[in-house]
Amino acid sequence: MIYDAVIIGGGVVGCAILNKLTRLNQNVALIEKGDDVALGASRANSGIVHAGFDCKPNTLKAKFNVEGNPLVYGLAKELGVSYKNCGAVVVGNNKKMVTELYNRGIKNGVDGIEILTRDRLLELVPHLADDVTCGLYAKTSGIVSPFMLTVALAEQAVINGAKVFFNTEITKVKKCGEHYLLSGKNFNIEAKVIINSAAAGYNDMAKIIGAETYETNFRRGEYFLLDNTANFLTNLTVFPLPDEKSKGVLVTPTSHGEILVGPTSYDSDTLTITTPEGLAEIKQKALKTIKDIPFKQSIRNFSGVRVICGSDFIVEKSKLKNNVINIAGICSPGLSSAPAIANYVALNLLGLNNTEKKMKPRKPYTVVSELNKKQINKLVSKNPDYGKIICKCEKVTLGEIKEALNSPLKPKSVDAIKRRVYAGMGRCQGGFCLTRVISAIAKNYNISEMEVNKENIGSNFYVENIK
Repeated sequence: MIYDAVIIGGGVVGCAILNKLTRLNQNVALIEKGDDVALGASRANSGIVHAGFDCKPNTLKAKFNVEGNPLVYGLAKELGVSYKNCGAVVVGNNKKMVTELYNRGIKNGVDGIEILTRDRLLELVPHLADDVTCGLYAKTSGIVSPFMLTVALAEQAVINGAKVFFNTEITKVKKCGEHYLLSGKNFNIEAKVIINSAAAGYNDMAKIIGAETYETNFRRGEYFLLDNTANFLTNLTVFPLPDEKSKGVLVTPTSHGEILVGPTSYDSDTLTITTPEGLAEIKQKALKTIKDIPFKQSIRNFSGVRVICGSDFIVEKSKLKNNVINIAGICSPGLSSAPAIANYVALNLLGLNNTEKKMKPRKPYTVVSELNKKQINKLVSKNPDYGKIICKCEKVTLGEIKEALNSPLKPKSVDAIKRRVYAGMGRCQGGFCLTRVISAIAKNYNISEMEVNKENIGSNFYVENIK
C-alpha cells in the first residue's frame, strides 16, 4: 500500500494533521517512535487555548493562533474532550505594556479583549496580588486537556481509516519514482508525501529525509501541579506581563480541576527534569500575580521541553525534496494553533479540496465519577468492572481502564492509561493504584507484569506478588 501522506511525530500538531487529512478522504498514516501519542511537549504544557494577543503581528504564530482558537473548542466538543472557555487576564502594574498588548491583539484580529482596572480585575480574581494595578482581559482564552485532545484527534482518525504505527523508528528514507520508501527495523512504509512533524526530533528526521535542517534550541519549563483543593485561587488563567523569552509564570485551572503554576523558561537539553532553582523561581514569580498560593498542596512537579527555531513557526514545503513538508519550532502557542496548522498543510501546501467526508464519531471514555447513582447502578449491573475502584484519588474503576486498553490506539503503558483515564494522576500519584494498573494491563494483553512499561520500551517495572 502507498499512503497519500505519512506524518512523522505523534504530537498534537501531527495528530491534528492526521485527523484533517482523514476528513479529506486521504489515505494517511502516522509514525511515532514512542509507544503512544502526546509523549513530548503535547503532554507537558499549560493546556492553554491562547486568544492570540501576545503573538507578534504578521507572523505564522499570530495567524495560526487566532484561526486555531475557535477550532480547538470545536474539535474538543466534537471529540468529547474536556475544555473550558474560561477566559484569561494578563496582570501587572505597567499600563503602557498592557496597552501595547491590547493594540497587538487588535492588530492580530483577537475578539473580546479589554483593558481592566484593579477593581474590575478583583471581581474576576479575588486573590490578586496587592501590587497589581491593571490588566488585559481576553474572553476567548481557555483551557483544554492537551494530551486528551491529542489522543482524541488520533483515535477519531483511526476509527475513520487512518493508521498509527507506534514503536516505529525510521532509519532510512529512499525516493522510489513518485513516492518515498520509509524503512527501519522490520518495517517498510510507502508514501507519496512526507510531513515531518517530529518536534524535538525534527532535525534528525530531516537529515534522514534529505530535507532542510534549522538552527534549533530547546527551552525547558518547570511546573507545580496543585491538588484540586487549591482551585479556590482562580477560575481563569492569570498571566504576568510577558518578557522576550516567555509568557511568564502563570496560574491556571486545568480542565481536570487542579491548579497549574509555571512554567520557567531555561535554555536546556531535552531532559524533562525539575530543579530546586526552577521551582523556587516559580514560587517567587507566581506570588507577584496571585497571593496566598498554597504550594504545600503540590501533588507533582514536572517539566516540558519546547523547541525553538528562531522567532516564528516553520510550516513550509521543502525546497530540497519534492513532496516533503517541514514543520518545526512549534512552541507556544502550538496547542492553540494545531488545527489551523493542519488546515494550512492540507489546503495550502498540499492543495487539497476542503470537502470533508462524514466522520464516524469518537465515543468518549466513560467517567464513572461523573455519573449519578442511578447511572452507576445501571452500568455496574451490565458490567461489574465499573464498580471496582482501582484509583481511589480519581475514583477510576477497572471498567474504565479496560475500556481505555481496548480503545482505538490500544495503549500499553501505565502512563498511557494515566493520560486517558487519570488513574495515578491524583493526590497520591499512583501510590495506591500503580500495581493494580500494571496488573490490568498485563491481563488485558496476556503478558507478565514485568513486561509492562511505565512509558516506552525499556521502562519496565520490577513487580513482585501483584494480587
